[in-house]
Amino acid sequence: KTLITKSTMARSKKKSSNSSGKRNPGRGRGSHPARGGGSGRGPHRAMGPPQCRLFYLHQHLVLRCFNYLDDRDRKNSFVVMGWGLQNYEKRKEMFSKQREQMRLVVEAKKKEQEQEQENDDREKNNDDAPAKERKGVVDGEGENEEKNLSDRIQNLDISDGIDAAKSKNAENKSDPIKESKEILPPLFGRIDPDTLLARLNTRRLYQRLAHYRKEERRKKKMAQENECGDIGNEGVKTSMEDQQSIIQYYEKDLREKMQADRLYPKNVTVEEMADMEWNNLLKLASLRNGGNQLPHDPIPTQFELLLFSSCPRAVAVLASYPRSGNSLMRTLYEHTTLRVTGSDMQGGLAKHDLVGEMAVTTNKVQFVKTHYPERRGTPPFQASRAVLLVRNPFDAIDSFFNLMMTGTHTTSISNDIREKTTQVWEEFVLKEIRVWKKFHLYWLNQDIPLLLIRYEDLIRRPDRVMERVIQFVLEIQRMGSFFGERIDRCIREQEEIERLGSYKPRSGGIGKAFSKYSSEILKELQDLEFIMLMERLGYGSLMRTPWEKWAEMSPLKDHGIEYLPSTSAPEGGNIVVLNKGELARGPKEQTNWRKIKVELGIVENKCSCERCKSMSKR
Repeated sequence: KTLITKSTMARSKKKSSNSSGKRNPGRGRGSHPARGGGSGRGPHRAMGPPQCRLFYLHQHLVLRCFNYLDDRDRKNSFVVMGWGLQNYEKRKEMFSKQREQMRLVVEAKKKEQEQEQENDDREKNNDDAPAKERKGVVDGEGENEEKNLSDRIQNLDISDGIDAAKSKNAENKSDPIKESKEILPPLFGRIDPDTLLARLNTRRLYQRLAHYRKEERRKKKMAQENECGDIGNEGVKTSMEDQQSIIQYYEKDLREKMQADRLYPKNVTVEEMADMEWNNLLKLASLRNGGNQLPHDPIPTQFELLLFSSCPRAVAVLASYPRSGNSLMRTLYEHTTLRVTGSDMQGGLAKHDLVGEMAVTTNKVQFVKTHYPERRGTPPFQASRAVLLVRNPFDAIDSFFNLMMTGTHTTSISNDIREKTTQVWEEFVLKEIRVWKKFHLYWLNQDIPLLLIRYEDLIRRPDRVMERVIQFVLEIQRMGSFFGERIDRCIREQEEIERLGSYKPRSGGIGKAFSKYSSEILKELQDLEFIMLMERLGYGSLMRTPWEKWAEMSPLKDHGIEYLPSTSAPEGGNIVVLNKGELARGPKEQTNWRKIKVELGIVENKCSCERCKSMSKR
């Protein structure tokens, strides 16, 4: 802005210092009566060069910023800026038409090139043909016939290959929508965690403002109804009551102004805003502990902003076999501490508000999710302590089977597909139980501080479990009232555990997948290694209890078992390097899910061979 203004002012001074000494009218100073007369101050005053350039620069930057937003965030941004969703849909339609126009032009050019290449090949073949094949043709007639033939070929190629595209382009040129510039291009490639966090916080700010505006309208409506009800019973007010009502209105306006500044402070970034809100929570906690009255209510937990936070040591990891509740625990941890949790994989959980994808370094996160050694994430990183989240293998393996068959975290396969995949299911269970055992034995044998948490305890008593997890991860010697109050607001006040997670889980329940295992499979599973591992994980009495009563199993002592490192560990503690080494899932435990789905006709096969087509139809 400064550079544009200075350069424009310098050019204006140079033009004004002419030989005659007269002032150059320039833009906006003309004497046209329709533009406000000679003074340039009419109602249709023209925009000066600096303002004009800044206007288009601002418009360009705004549209460029939309490149980093998804469709939902773009709609929210249009509403916040006062543009309206109708404008957004119109621009989106313009862009789709431009894409279609560009596709037609590219296809026409490609077809034109192919026809030109074909014509060149034909002319070359005609020139190289032996003279004896053209023996009976008169020279003049042969030349004229070849010329007419080439003209017909060229006219035929042009009319067939280009005329349709030219007619469509002519129609597009007459359409003003086609001539507009490109806007709102689609997103490509992976997105860094900073961008994902900025999107999430921006969306929460928008939802926060919409929530409070709705609350203000509701309060005003209730106040009007109360005033209308008091008019019939109201007498003559005294001066003291009038004075008291004025003071109340003044205090109310002051609170509303403070609330507006607190909800959306000006001239600060979203990151600074999140840091300010965290400090505000600490101040409210100190006031509450001192017995003082709170100046305002805290922001609802679902609208609070998240932060990245550095870690002074190697990070703590949340290790779990797939489908054991790591997304639920990450969400509870983020809601309570307002700190982003990391992940060593680029999955699809960013759309479920888990934005720490591929964030594993200590300058960003303190708590990182991993499935290693079940699979290898990227990049390798160090961990100083671990929370091992376990789930009974019968529910975990069944949920993992649903995930791989449907490709979603929330959908289960139908009964028809379950019947078709009976053999696939039994083979998968025998392979996957080996992976499940190797995974948990790997973490139980690590010489680092480890906290064992059961998924069944997490969904039944999330408040008590998260107290143990936060105390272990942050190395808090004594849990004070601050995190107790945070857990009360974020977890205990919620009615259903499903509302706490990033997405609605499958409707199953504890132990309901046990009936899907045949008696033959159960006999093969229960070897000595399996029984001993179940004892160490707190599931010793599970096989002796009917699955209908698994939901009533007693929780672990203190809702978690903590394993301390050996006395031979160094003073700073041992370090585990993740995503580097042998995996628990070897070649024998691999499953070709794509092949299984194609053979069963569950998904559409892109291969055009007859064998794949017949399998897909079957």
